[in-house]
Amino acid sequence: MTATILRRIAELLFTLLTLSVLVFLLTSLAPGDPAEEILRRGGIQPTARSVTALRAELGLDQPMFTQYLQWLLGVLRGDFGRSYTDRSPVITEILSRVPATLRLAGAAALVAVVLAALVSIRAAFRPRALDSRAIALVTVAITGVPPYIVGILLISVVAVGLRALPTGGDGGPDAVVLPALTLGLAGAATLLRLLRADLAKALRLPFIKLATAKGLRPWRVITVHALRAAAPNAITATGMVLAELLAGAVVVETLFAWPGMGQLAMSAIRQRDLPIVQAYVLVIAVTTVLLLALIELCLAVTDPRVRRR
Repeated sequence: MTATILRRIAELLFTLLTLSVLVFLLTSLAPGDPAEEILRRGGIQPTARSVTALRAELGLDQPMFTQYLQWLLGVLRGDFGRSYTDRSPVITEILSRVPATLRLAGAAALVAVVLAALVSIRAAFRPRALDSRAIALVTVAITGVPPYIVGILLISVVAVGLRALPTGGDGGPDAVVLPALTLGLAGAATLLRLLRADLAKALRLPFIKLATAKGLRPWRVITVHALRAAAPNAITATGMVLAELLAGAVVVETLFAWPGMGQLAMSAIRQRDLPIVQAYVLVIAVTTVLLLALIELCLAVTDPRVRRR
């Protein structure tokens, strides 16, 4: 048991190290010179001398391996460097945006899980009903539509047409509704397809048929026994949806002017502010890896077969 835990920890550390290398390389090798961008944004015409001097000041003239090693050592100390734009600590910028992103992702996850669970249970009660088939068609349609299209439609109908909710920003509790719906509907569609299929499969299992034959009420058979049988795949899907929600928040936060990490990252990309981009991508990647590790732990708790392995 101890050897298995140590092996898992070693695999996790190796994965995180690999992620750090990929994040640093992919952002550092992106087209364009940050030094030239900084000078132009400051109203200075870049020259060879000024660009060389600024690159030396930012440490961009050093070998790539040296830059990576210094960046990694700083990250391990909790220091992601300083923003190229205003020279403020990157960790301060990121931490100031984390609460807004977590609030949006949490609300979107609630929308996704509740919608998927309710609709899946409804479809399990009446699998051949017209509304169940209509739900399946709507699910496929939502899955194929990008979130920003859904967001534009919600803004046009709910915010502009009905004037029921604000179009963006974080001005109050109601401001999170449209972004959460936009982000949560895509996750709900993914989770719904899997949960509905798993519930249908679970209802054909022998012990479920036995419970029905004993006279248990249908709602108890589905919500207690069938849902428990479908739990392992549902847990995996929920974890993947949470990871997708965090990664997909970039588009939604930009569309709704939501003051989260995604909006900060988009602004940093436009300004070639590499330290902020690197910090954002690394935070999202590490969070995704840790979510997957948490999923495996939850599966071991809920599924004896995984626990035995």
